[in-house]
Amino acid sequence: MRNSIAWPHRPDHRPLTIAHRGASAHAAENTLAAFRTAALLGADMWEIDVQLTQDGVPVVSHDAGLGRAVGIDRDIADLTLPEMKALAPDIPSLAETVALAKALGQSLYVELKADGSGVIAAALLHEMRLERAALGSFKHAEIAALKAVDCPYPLAVLVPLDANPFQLAEQSDADIIHLCWERGGERPQDLATDELLADAEKRGLGVVLWHEERRSVLSDIRALPVLGICTNNPEMMAGTDSLDMRGIGLVCHRGANHFAPENTLAAARLSFEQGAPYVELDVRETADGALVVIHDATLERTTNGTGAVTDRTLAQLKTLDAGSWFSPHFKNERIPTLSEMIALAQSYGRKLYIENKSVAPRRLVELVDDMDFLDDCFFWSGDANLQSGMRTVSQRASIKAGYRAVATPGDADPSLKPSIIEMTIDDYIAHAPDCLARGLKPMMQYFGDDPEVFDRIIAIAPVMINLDRADLLLAALRRAQRQAA
Repeated sequence: MRNSIAWPHRPDHRPLTIAHRGASAHAAENTLAAFRTAALLGADMWEIDVQLTQDGVPVVSHDAGLGRAVGIDRDIADLTLPEMKALAPDIPSLAETVALAKALGQSLYVELKADGSGVIAAALLHEMRLERAALGSFKHAEIAALKAVDCPYPLAVLVPLDANPFQLAEQSDADIIHLCWERGGERPQDLATDELLADAEKRGLGVVLWHEERRSVLSDIRALPVLGICTNNPEMMAGTDSLDMRGIGLVCHRGANHFAPENTLAAARLSFEQGAPYVELDVRETADGALVVIHDATLERTTNGTGAVTDRTLAQLKTLDAGSWFSPHFKNERIPTLSEMIALAQSYGRKLYIENKSVAPRRLVELVDDMDFLDDCFFWSGDANLQSGMRTVSQRASIKAGYRAVATPGDADPSLKPSIIEMTIDDYIAHAPDCLARGLKPMMQYFGDDPEVFDRIIAIAPVMINLDRADLLLAALRRAQRQAA
């Protein structure tokens, strides 16, 4: 590429994880919240869309109008920046987005939507000294205008399905061909042939690939010699399978509860997409005997309902909104049943840690066994009767115990026969070797968010860890790998 500012590269030379409109699967697209989430989930770059207000200010929005964002039939180009902000406060200016990218160490991939936005956007990036950036557009005129002013940033032409990428690159004089082929059938990766990629290299063109959320497709295109891949789910590219996990098994407490409402399918799904082997969840019984996943005995904190879980039928609970309390993005997320959570884990080939809050042991263990999941989970309860009852029901069931409950022989219940022992960081350092020698699996617990503690955890490399912030553990692993490189 001929520009004075090069496309940003990763130290390991893998394609960049480009968060499409931010982490738009987990937060409202093209918002600062989506960009922050993308950074936490391991993105290298944010793909953003730029429009211009009536007073010529670049703002970040895919659509030219406000209808989809806030339900108002007004065009951004007809509004000044203050007028637009009054109607749609969550639409950020490009300046706000650049400032956040600099603060979080992220690169920007700017798609130019509005006529005349290219020169204005490039000037702002340069003025704010953001060097890790590129600009692209379907509009050849935008690229030509940037070439005319000797834009220092790499420039991409966006290529629709069935268009000739090299013809468009020649017409636009772009440095990069961005293949927007997400609608190219079940296997769009077959369109990015070896011949096409070799031809691009021969012509000195970089290649960026479409936004992709299908794991089977991502696994193929991640191996291609391309600059970056867009995705609504950056965790799919930046999760455990992209890192040396040092043998650490993640147990995500109530799912990815920092990014999605706890104990929901959304929170569990994100944990599994990050690559966590286990999701921890809490189980209670409804008035009509269904087993549902919710931590509290009452509904107020995590739903729009009131009263006790045990006073409501499953049908009544399924009418409740279990997501809006966390974010409007998760409006109408429902309280899941345990069966739904097990089915989700099975679809990923993953496991569950089931905390029994109030369910009769036989009902719980038999449901799990009936779904052929008994070997893929472990149980615990803070209620000693429920804890011992689960062991009485099944000798096969895997039971967790706290370290203090088994450390002193006089206090230990020999009939419980736990297989997993949970302990604090300091107890793990002192007692994990003894647990392993006795055939017990030690599991560290840390529900904090201190990066220095996560660096310490990486140095310890526990066999398992029960945590709230898998993203911070993965970030610590990336730091360790950079330091070792």
